[in-house]
Amino acid sequence: MDKEMTSYSSFIKDAKDLVYRHQYEALKQVNTELIRLYREMGEEIDRKQHEQGWGKSVVEILAKELQKEFSGVQEFSARNL
Repeated sequence: MDKEMTSYSSFIKDAKDLVYRHQYEALKQVNTELIRLYREMGEEIDRKQHEQGWGKSVVEILAKELQKEFSGVQEFSARNL
């Protein structure tokens, strides 16, 4: 392989690595935000249950409402909430 082709192949590999690296960083950020969301959601549910005297059924109802609003997002099951 000539020098120009080797340089081009190296450039392509570096470009792919750059994309993968940034994709990975973006996924980490998304996961961090999802963890924050779940923690905040859990705290709000717990607070309302204590303040309002709500039972466990509120979690089932909330899960159904969130699944309707955000269809295709499986994370909003009653078990996850």
